[in-house]
Amino acid sequence: MMNKYKLWIALALLGAVAAGFVGGIFIERYLVHPRWHARFQRSERRAPDLEQMSRNLGLSAEQREAIKKIFESNDARLKELRTEMHSRLAAIRSEIQAQMDAVLTPEQKSKLESIIASHREKEKKQSEQRKRDFRREAPPEKPKGEKP
Repeated sequence: MMNKYKLWIALALLGAVAAGFVGGIFIERYLVHPRWHARFQRSERRAPDLEQMSRNLGLSAEQREAIKKIFESNDARLKELRTEMHSRLAAIRSEIQAQMDAVLTPEQKSKLESIIASHREKEKKQSEQRKRDFRREAPPEKPKGEKP
């Protein structure tokens, strides 16, 4: 008789633990994590995409197509500007590095290189983690500029 009670108590505890585990997963996935992810997914400073513009402005099909063509025609200019900006930033960084190298001792230079390398590695790991988190929570991909 006592063994039956022990069995029922053990099963009840196991059921409570399982329910807590499932509830924790549900809360994390559907309540906590989407809020956290939304902060990184799209900042408010970023311009709305075609889908948002269409919804908010009530664009007609002709207007959507015209705006889509505007985006596509200016895509190359934006890519060119990004490339130019990156090359200019790289030139400034190398200039700063040369100026610092003139001031630092060889020992300090090697320490600085190791600090920079560890920083890059840390940033790379964080970036990969953000990508994994994004893939886990990202909705299915829709073609850019298309309605849901």
